[in-house]
Amino acid sequence: MARWRWVGLLVLLTLPALAASGNPFAFFTPTTIVTGDDLGQLDRGEPIARTLPAKGLEVAIFAAVPVSVDGNRLLSWMRQIEALKKSAYVLAIGRFSNPPRIEDVAGLSLDDEDLSAIRACRPRSCAVKLSADEMTDLQKAATESGGDWKAPVQDAFRRLVLKRVQTYLATGQTAAYQDQRSPVSPAERFASLLQQSAFLAEHLPRLAEQLRNPPSPTSGVESFFYWSKERLVRKAVISVTYVVMTRGHKPGEPDAIVASKNIYATHYVEGSFAVTALMRGDPGRFNYLAYLNRSEVDVLRTSFMGLVRLVMQRRLKAEAASVLAGLRRRLESGEPPMPILTQPSP
Repeated sequence: MARWRWVGLLVLLTLPALAASGNPFAFFTPTTIVTGDDLGQLDRGEPIARTLPAKGLEVAIFAAVPVSVDGNRLLSWMRQIEALKKSAYVLAIGRFSNPPRIEDVAGLSLDDEDLSAIRACRPRSCAVKLSADEMTDLQKAATESGGDWKAPVQDAFRRLVLKRVQTYLATGQTAAYQDQRSPVSPAERFASLLQQSAFLAEHLPRLAEQLRNPPSPTSGVESFFYWSKERLVRKAVISVTYVVMTRGHKPGEPDAIVASKNIYATHYVEGSFAVTALMRGDPGRFNYLAYLNRSEVDVLRTSFMGLVRLVMQRRLKAEAASVLAGLRRRLESGEPPMPILTQPSP
């Protein structure tokens, strides 16, 4: 999707909503409001986008566009996440196997800037988001390698990413970041973001539970992990995302809904919650693609928080509609390309 996904990573979510029975966005109540004027704009074929109230280190946004596809098409593309997210800003991406394997991260690599920064890392002062133990492991790989230290550190980092996914699968938790003065728990930051999105637990509690607790088989719910390396602002950000998705069947539920949480990021993001939903429109007219994101970002940890937030929100609002329009074009282009199957390593 595009350069501002780090914060799409960052954002789409919350207005108190119009609960009229004929409103296809009533699902988002009470978190998000889509007005009659908004619906008129959408029915004219135009997108809507707005930033949402946020506090602390949070930024949030909601956007929607009319589409001529159904929930089957959305889920088909989501399953092929590498094809869905293909863009000039996505430098590399891969989906994890079930169970995850080290081969899944073979295409993942740190930039030289991050490799150099890791050698200088110490708890409470590191330019990459890592735990204290991870800093030690990566620096040990560099020290024990002799002259050619970069390749061993890359290998150690790939093992680190795999371990975070394996730990999350087992416990629903990942190690705290200790790159700044106070440790940051990604799980705690996500719990705070999810709590502000009450619509999900109210209308689709099984999906909220899958995000809140360690992953477990749940009837009608699909899930997977993927990693990506994306050029965002000045840095390449490596992140790991957990995705859950399902079809809606009850009146007022989305035809399909995809929810995701960030479980690791090398820069900027301390927690992120996003929802992409295919909302049913009136028979014979448009359906609607809605995106909502609420994220915590460390760039707001500054005495100029208000100004930085204002600039970021303006940029997000300007970008969100065009990013969602790009997703619409991809969905409406047809079914996603079939993945290239490879034989697992012996």
